[in-house]
Amino acid sequence: MFDHFATPEPDEAVKLALRRIEERAAAGHGSDMEGLAFNEVVVNMGPQHPSTHGVLRLVVTLDGELVKDVIPVIGYLHRCKEKLAEKRTYYQYIPIVDRTEYVAGMNCEWAYAMTVEKLMGIRPTRRAEFIRVIVGELSRIASHLVAVGTFTADLSPLGTAMVFYMFRDREKVLDLLEEVSGARMMFNYFRFGGVRYDLPDGWVEKCRDVMKGMPKLVEEYESLVDDNAVFLQRTVGKGVITQQDVMDYGITGPNARASGVELDLRRTRPYSVYPELEFEVCTAQHGDIFDRYRVRMEELRQSVKIIEQCLDMLPRGPVQVGSLRAPYVITPPPGSCYVGQENPRGEYGTYIVSDGSRYPYRLKFRDPCFCNLQLFPKLLRGTKIADAVAISGSIDLVLGGIDR
Repeated sequence: MFDHFATPEPDEAVKLALRRIEERAAAGHGSDMEGLAFNEVVVNMGPQHPSTHGVLRLVVTLDGELVKDVIPVIGYLHRCKEKLAEKRTYYQYIPIVDRTEYVAGMNCEWAYAMTVEKLMGIRPTRRAEFIRVIVGELSRIASHLVAVGTFTADLSPLGTAMVFYMFRDREKVLDLLEEVSGARMMFNYFRFGGVRYDLPDGWVEKCRDVMKGMPKLVEEYESLVDDNAVFLQRTVGKGVITQQDVMDYGITGPNARASGVELDLRRTRPYSVYPELEFEVCTAQHGDIFDRYRVRMEELRQSVKIIEQCLDMLPRGPVQVGSLRAPYVITPPPGSCYVGQENPRGEYGTYIVSDGSRYPYRLKFRDPCFCNLQLFPKLLRGTKIADAVAISGSIDLVLGGIDR
């Protein structure tokens, strides 16, 4: 008969954490409390969404309020997205890409489309290139609003107000993306050689209006927290990522730029029409939580600047290469290629191997969230448990990208 009071067998992550406790105790590295060899306990952070910004589980070893060890456990959202590509045509797979890093679906579709285009030697139409940049930067704005809003909500009561403001304004951006694609999250908008639909009538003027008001909204966000003593105390000097960490762990995106690493694929490996546009690569120097917040806020302003330039320069013409319309079956030549794209969280790379058939032979994503997660044990060890919450939120993880 089943014993409801039996102690369950700990899983491998917990066994590893307990083994490390025993090793530290044997080496005399336990608690400083007089008369005790060690006083460490193992607890779970997650996998509850949104408390860990997705279904991420952190097996945390605590000595009082001090974090002594962290073991990330992933796989709770794994849906075999890369393997699914092998039984779907290149066109059929486009909607699946939205479901990987789902907070920035347009950017993920763009990376996949560029990889197939490089494999086949396809060059998108010029109008489509400008539209791609516009929707990609709108997606970046929407993603950063989620990242900063949910992160500040983890820190203080003021952050709760900020997340409501940011989600309120994010709706305006999603309205624009919905009008152009027909969806608010799973867009299925990019096509090889272009985009699915042209911009609807009146959309350009509506986009201009939203972008015109965005800088004032960013100032409003900053006024809530930039001078707040609680926010500054919990962010300045905490969770520092050094430039050496950036190199050792392959960190990209705002997390790398906050450490002074001027790495932005839109400039370092430019693609589409970005070489024709004027914008700044936003960087900071200290690599702490506050700098990661500042970089994302500045990138909101730069994305607005990019979108306004594209609207001014938007050419006439088709939005798809004519030869790539229905029946939507393509057979790239045998070979392989990799393309990296500047996702809101860093380099989102797509690697495709073709055997000459209608289906990819292999497909692999290089997701920035997966690379950034590797840094968690190093970042969180030695911090207080409250700081661990702030640090994890500032990294901006999307678990759909980690559990592909």
